[in-house]
Amino acid sequence: MEAFKAMLLSDILASVALIGLCLYFTGMFFVFVLFPLKNAESFSIQPVDNAGKTEIRVYYGGISGALAGFLMFLAIATGTPFYSLVGGLFFSTTVFTVRTIFTFVDKGWKCPYTKLAIPCEGLFVIALWTCFFLSKGV
Repeated sequence: MEAFKAMLLSDILASVALIGLCLYFTGMFFVFVLFPLKNAESFSIQPVDNAGKTEIRVYYGGISGALAGFLMFLAIATGTPFYSLVGGLFFSTTVFTVRTIFTFVDKGWKCPYTKLAIPCEGLFVIALWTCFFLSKGV
């Protein structure tokens, strides 16, 4: 436990980003595994049958949980939260960029979820990049 605390204290900004990423992805895991239909609806997703419900649990919930676990594992295995921050940046920046581009391609800017997702994801990505540039790095 002392080594874990020391690792987190070695780069405070990267650690803050790591904790934020893990909390976000863990939250998504529980939300989509436990309540797939309710939450998918708020994302404008509707399964056509029970297999679709399973897919929501797997891809929105399961992959989010796996990503949270992997980012924490990466930090512990490397002894620094910096690489987990970089991994979170790859994921979050890609999701934000693809969402922004295809919101215009698909004309989805009037959807309530899009109106919430783009500013929230944008701020999250800006916060992660700020942590990246100000962190101690490697």
